[in-house]
Amino acid sequence: MKICYLILAHNNFRHLDRLLSALNDEDSTFYIHIDKKAKPGYTPLINNARIIPERTDIKWGGYSMVEATLALMKNAMESTPDADYYALISGVDYPVRPKKFLYELLAKGKEYIDIAPIPVPYKPIERYEYYYFDYERRNLKHYNPKFLTEVFLKKLKIRRKAPFKVYAGTQWFALTNSCVQYILKTVQEDNRYTRFFKHTLVPDEAFFQTIIGNSPFMKDTAASLTYTDWNVPVPPATIEERHIEYLKTHIEFDDEYGKRFPYFARKFNDDSEGLLEKIRAELWK
Repeated sequence: MKICYLILAHNNFRHLDRLLSALNDEDSTFYIHIDKKAKPGYTPLINNARIIPERTDIKWGGYSMVEATLALMKNAMESTPDADYYALISGVDYPVRPKKFLYELLAKGKEYIDIAPIPVPYKPIERYEYYYFDYERRNLKHYNPKFLTEVFLKKLKIRRKAPFKVYAGTQWFALTNSCVQYILKTVQEDNRYTRFFKHTLVPDEAFFQTIIGNSPFMKDTAASLTYTDWNVPVPPATIEERHIEYLKTHIEFDDEYGKRFPYFARKFNDDSEGLLEKIRAELWK
């Protein structure tokens, strides 16, 4: 089973090296996108990890996240075209099960991506009805012309109609070679997806889902392989010991996207080494 890991990273590079070490084997390759805002100079400790040349200035909620993901997919497909799976993960993820667990899931041949037709919980329809733009929403200046344009268009109740059925979910996925090829071909040949999602809010949680949802691959989808705790005041939660206790008794669980078998958890940081030791001792069995 050849796996190509596509990693979005912008900080916690000591943890990123721990992640690479945990996943590394002779059948794995790694492609890493480093956010343009991150300090330069990071070099992976393993030889089969490559930092892609594109460095997108990723802004939360904007199309820049989709651009970075597409850049990872293109680089991986060009340099490692024979991988069985391409898995998009964060640089602050970590595996919470042994590799055998992952290989047994991937052997089923599913497209592991959270996907459902809108409306989806926590992803309101207005994300896709109104016009949105790419700017620093987490450091918002109210005189920002893009923000003011959004407000003005909403007040005028100017809505958009999608030219396809819209699906949404969470950002992370593990997709087969043929599915990734299909996505890249669709993006190249059908500009409706790019045109529409460039003006939606948080498009990385719907762009890939919508392409797959309107394709033959939809029938083979299953919930993604990532566990995230959103039930905190400022989500997502940083993984703590209480999460490890939960994962001990929840090899699988149901949520709005179906039955989930998490292999990854997020998020960790550079100070999480003690938790990682506990995970390796208690969950990698």
